[in-house]
Order: sequence, then structure tokens, then C-alpha cells
Amino acid sequence: MKTNRKKYIAGILMAICLLLMTGKQSMAQFTESYLYNLSSFTGVVPYSWATLSCDEWQNEVYVVYQNLVTVFNENGMEVHSFGDSLDIGHILDVAVEENGDILLLAYNDLKSSVTRSNYRGEPKEEIKLKDLPEEFAKMHANRIAYRDGKIYLASEAQMQIVVVDATGRFVKGFDLITIFGLEEKDRTDAGFSGFNLDKNGNMLFTVPVLFTANILSPDGEIVSFGKPGGAPGKFNIVVGIVADSQGNYLVADKLKSAIIVFDKDLNFIKEFGYRGEKPGNLIAPESLTIDSEDRLYVSQGRKKGVSVFKLIHE
Repeated sequence: MKTNRKKYIAGILMAICLLLMTGKQSMAQFTESYLYNLSSFTGVVPYSWATLSCDEWQNEVYVVYQNLVTVFNENGMEVHSFGDSLDIGHILDVAVEENGDILLLAYNDLKSSVTRSNYRGEPKEEIKLKDLPEEFAKMHANRIAYRDGKIYLASEAQMQIVVVDATGRFVKGFDLITIFGLEEKDRTDAGFSGFNLDKNGNMLFTVPVLFTANILSPDGEIVSFGKPGGAPGKFNIVVGIVADSQGNYLVADKLKSAIIVFDKDLNFIKEFGYRGEKPGNLIAPESLTIDSEDRLYVSQGRKKGVSVFKLIHE
């Protein structure tokens, strides 16, 4: 009897040890290290909620702020800027093609336009949208992304996404009001944020009023995750979202001033950042982008600029 009891206790202790070891291993799978803030030769650039995008081939980051596009190298230093003298309207966002050409999304004369420029930002041609179905004809895009020869245009306010080819010809469209099963009257009150693409061409975005982060496949299948609350892993005001090289999802919570991390199966891993003045702290993070070396760029408010973190997978 005593022998059986000892075996039973030993089994429980072994199970507890295995659980603790598994927990430590899962925690060790993802860590982050603050590197620096994007800077010019005069110091840290004091952006407030700038829009970010990344050239994944050159690992350069593009910052759109007050109609100026500034390019930073992988060491976080400014190398080039353009846009203040362009006659294409107010620049909203940019995306970069494989050959280094830059797609400039601008707003002018009450409509959005896409201009292809060379790597210096000098316009080459306007990409006119063709064969848009009636339901997307009045869409005013404010975000642009590029993947595998296709241009993605999103109107976060109108809850619509359009995919066109390199010449501007319509390929596919997504009306998120329909996909979410909402009513037309909800269109102006909902809106989404943080539009991005992962390496598989899935569209990533958050819907702050629904407290959700979302993954929309090229076939139109939607996966939503997140719950409201102040506890770790819960959402307050979620905005930016990206996926890293391992398929982890990183979501910016503006109210928490934190980045919330989920694994590829949407299990909560950790949070980092938080409000403060120390290196690595964040103030109201918003736009996110990530390069091919898993450097995460975080745009913040209150002139805190863009913080850069190295994501480490062990």
C-alpha cells in the first residue's frame, strides 16, 4: 500500500515538473529586445502616429508623415526622403514592389489615386483602376499593400478591400460588412484599422469597436480572435497588427500602450511595451510593420517616434 502511494505521489510530482518545463519552454519561444528609435543625423525623429510600411527585400522601412515619405535603413538611420514637392495630392501610404518601385497612395480632388514611382520617389506612371464592380467604384482607399504582383487597396472607413493586378485591373473585392454579417447602417460606425498582409497573402486588420483582430484569407474566409478587457491578452483599443516569420501575431493596443502577442494557433503568449519613459516603453502604439529579419517597427503618439524591437524565437 505504501509502495503504491509513493508511486502515485512520484507520478504527480513528475507531471508537475513536466508542466513547469513545458511552460518555461513555451515562454522561451518568444522574446523581444528593444533596439532603437528611428533617427536622423540630428537624433530621434519625433513622429506622432506616423504610417509605416516595409520593403521586405531591402529591409528598409518607409514612414509617411505630414505628406513626406522618409526611408530608413535596417540600422534605423534616415537615408532618403521625398514627397513634399510631388504634385499627386496628399500621400496616405506606400508599398514597395520587388524591383524597388514604390507605389504611392494619395488623395486628391476628393478621390484616391495610385502612382508608381522609382526608388527615389520620382513618378513614373499613374495606375488607373479598371473594371471595378459597382459596389467598389466609390471606395476611397487609405491603405495600400503589395504581394506577389498584386496591389491591395483598403478603405478602413468604408470597410472594403480591393485587389488589383500590377496594371490596376480588378482581381477581387471584399466587403467586410457582408463578411461580418453586419447591416449597411453599421458601415460608418464600424471601421477597421492596421491593414497589413502576412507572407501567405492573408489580410490582417483589427476592428476596434468589435474588440477583434482578424485574418482574412484570399478566398474570403475570416478568422477573428480577441476579447475585451484589461487583463493580459485582452483587448482595449486595438489598432495595428502584423505577423512575424514564425506565424505569431502581434497586435498593438493603443489604450494599454502595449503589444499583445499570440502564437500561430491564436494562443496568448505575452504582452510588452507599456506606458513609460524607459527604453522599450511605448506611448499609445498604433501602426506596425515588420521586416524579413523580424525587426518590429512601432509607431507611437506624443512625439515618441518609431520604436524598433528585435523578435527572438528560441
